[in-house]
Amino acid sequence: MILPRVIEIGPLNFHAYGFIIVLSIFVGWYLAKKRAKIYRIPQKIFDDPILLIPLALSIIGARLYHVLDLWSYYGRNLADIIKIQNGGLGIWGAISGMLLGFLIVAKVKNLDLLKSLDLAAPSVILGQAIGRFGNYINQEGFGPPTNLPWGVFIDPQNRPMQYLLYTRFHPTFFYEAPLNLICFILLLYLACKIKIKGQVFALYLIFYSVARTISEFWRIDTWVVDGIKIAYIFSLAAFICGVGLFYRQSQSKT
Repeated sequence: MILPRVIEIGPLNFHAYGFIIVLSIFVGWYLAKKRAKIYRIPQKIFDDPILLIPLALSIIGARLYHVLDLWSYYGRNLADIIKIQNGGLGIWGAISGMLLGFLIVAKVKNLDLLKSLDLAAPSVILGQAIGRFGNYINQEGFGPPTNLPWGVFIDPQNRPMQYLLYTRFHPTFFYEAPLNLICFILLLYLACKIKIKGQVFALYLIFYSVARTISEFWRIDTWVVDGIKIAYIFSLAAFICGVGLFYRQSQSKT
């Protein structure tokens, strides 16, 4: 069963995709606020409008990634670029924007960037898990056709041209969501054990790059250049950065 994308209440229209994104942001924010004392980060920062900077940059980065992926369409339909209620947010673009946003916040508020990222890591991966349900509602991010009993029905207008005659597809979004939840649980557990700053965030990069590589195997709608999925390149880069950061911080022991 596909949930309605838009719920109409009188003159108001509520987009389910937007609700899920807002829910994922709120849950991540609330969790980070409750865990802030672990990293000696003042809770008052969570009520500061400056946190809108990483949020805004993550959304802009996510949309930019998607638009560049489908520039053949958006180049001819510029007005659709801002219609994020229809879906289309690339997670690697979101992560890049988020990092830039946290860098700005850390500089302005004199916060330790690595500790801030350690705090944010479990919240981010939990938000990603929740956000995958938006893919289900918008019928995006699915895999190739399948006859398996858990295959999801995709409306004809959302099917790739080569698969118009097929009805059920791999629910790739539901393959990644539990992987993200596993990463979330591991990060929460390890955050209580690891005392070296930066290593929790490093593990986030490592864990998620592996999870995304696994789920990407079933994706048929992601950015491809010369036969290579761009998501694989980002995953490899994130994995290398994560391993490098973890090792560097273990050497510094700070």
